[in-house]
Parts: sequence; structure tokens; C-alpha cells
Amino acid sequence: MHDRGFTESGRTGMLRLARRKRPISANNRSSMALPASQYWRDAELAGLQFTTNRFRYRELRPHRHVGFTLAVADTELEVRSGTRVTVVPPGALLRIGPDVWHSVQARAQPWREDALFCSFAVARCISPANDALSLARVEGNEGVSVFVDAAAALEFLECHRLLVPRSTGDAGDIASGRALLRQRLAQWLPAPSPTEDEAHDTGPAPDSGDERLNRLYTLIASGFHQRMTLDSLADAVGWHPVHVQRRFRGAWGFTPHEMLVGHRIEYARDLIAGGAHVTYAAHAAGFSDQSHLHKTFLATYAVLPGDYRRLAVLDALQPLSARNGIAG
Repeated sequence: MHDRGFTESGRTGMLRLARRKRPISANNRSSMALPASQYWRDAELAGLQFTTNRFRYRELRPHRHVGFTLAVADTELEVRSGTRVTVVPPGALLRIGPDVWHSVQARAQPWREDALFCSFAVARCISPANDALSLARVEGNEGVSVFVDAAAALEFLECHRLLVPRSTGDAGDIASGRALLRQRLAQWLPAPSPTEDEAHDTGPAPDSGDERLNRLYTLIASGFHQRMTLDSLADAVGWHPVHVQRRFRGAWGFTPHEMLVGHRIEYARDLIAGGAHVTYAAHAAGFSDQSHLHKTFLATYAVLPGDYRRLAVLDALQPLSARNGIAG
């Protein structure tokens, strides 16, 4: 099931476990030893997923999340989404919208990121829209944006610090973290209409404005689990392979192979989140073998597939509209 005609790319990350014990400001985070990674949920904020990731390498492969991503990194990031590249300063709050294909390249390595994943539906339940609260100002668009006010990042990090699991947690700190997060979500995430909720939950197909480019995307999105080559895609739309490569990347921002692997890893992630064994997920998603899935999973989500399978048990009872982030 190797994809002849495509060029493999991407690097791997690593997941380890650790905890923080005190607030970390945007100014002093870079001078401290990087903590390892952790994933957690809060019992009273069902549907939200929190992570502290330590990435060993600089690049994360193209992928997308069902819900919103909010994150603060300790180094400058370049987030590529479509044909657009957003530069995110270290210590700034980043927001990535639902179903936005994106890749990330960091200036330094290793680097650390605090993140929260939240779907439209969950955000509105936890933090109902309040007309008295205005959305915080951002630079960018609906897909990828950076918050202008530095206080947003500090408040986001404070939420993380207060809600991180502890063997002996302070009830007052945890309650304060929940209250702050409930208040700020209404300012950090735009309120959708019911139709937007439904559209995002079903993952709308992008539209390039060109019928043949849209067909190429559809062929990859529907046939990723089968053997697929650049030549076969070119034959399907009557273009030369070099023309397909150039036009596809110009429209979507990623090569056909990057998008193919993105769909495969997304499908494998969903299977593993549902309890499938890694070997089965690799075969069903179209990977050449389990090792290929293993390397690609690390390069995309910075977690081992087997570890992710155990983490995904936390989402087993969540409806599809509540599943977001790295948990299919």
C-alpha cells in the first residue's frame, strides 16, 4: 500500500508525563526546563480536552480537529492553513477553527505547547453566549488567528495551571479555574448559529472554485484507504502529474500526498478512538504497515497510537458533536 509517485514527509514528536506546580508567565517559561506532555479532562467541564505537549521536533504534519483549538507555545510558530501562513509569536494565544487543515513548524526545538480543544456545541453549553461580553480582538481570519491582547495568553495559562490534575488538588483553585475558563470561552470563541453547529460537526468539504480541483480533493477524501498514486489522480482529471501537484498545492496549500496522509491518519485516529487495535487501524486506513502508522501518528499528534487508544476511553461516552481535538 505504498503511495508510489508521492514523497513522504514529516517528523516525529514524543509524549511523556509530568506536572507543573506553579503559574508560568509568558516571560519566564522559556527559561524553565520544559515539562513533558500530559492529557487530561475536568469532571465538571465535560467535552473539553486539555493538553500540555512537549514536541521534540519542529514540524507537525497537516491535520485538522473537529473543534476549536486554543494554544500557547513557548517559541515562534508558523501555522500553514491553505495558502496562508500565520506567524504566532512565543507566548501568544493562538486559535484554530474547526475542520481547518493546518501544519505547524516551530522555530526552536524542543518546544512546549499548552492547548485546549473544544467544539462549538460544547463551548455553548459550558459558556453560553453573553451579549455583555465582546469577543477578544484577533489578527487573522476564522481559520487561524492570534489574539492581540497578551493578557489572553496569561489567562489561558492560568486556567491550565488551576485545572491540571493533582493527587491533592486545592478545591478553591480548581473552582477558580473553572469560573475563569467559563467566562473567557465566551470571549475567545465566536458563537455559531445552529446551522453552523451542524455544518462543523459533519466536516464540510472545501471548495476551491475549480471543478477538477474539487474532484481531486473528493477522490482523496473518499479513496484514501486504497492504493493511490499521483499518476492515477492525474488520469482521473485529465492533467499532467506535475500540473496536478502544482495546482493542488496552489489551491489547498498542501500537496496531494500530504492531504492523502492527512485523511488516512484522521481515519486511523477515529478507529483507534473507537477502540480498534492499532494493527487493524493501520490496514483499514491504507498505511503500508503498523510502523508507518506509528511514525505518522507521532508526527501529527505527538502521542503513540497505543497510548492514544487508552486516552480516548475518556471520550467513549461523548456525542460526536462533543468530540474534538485529538480524540476523534
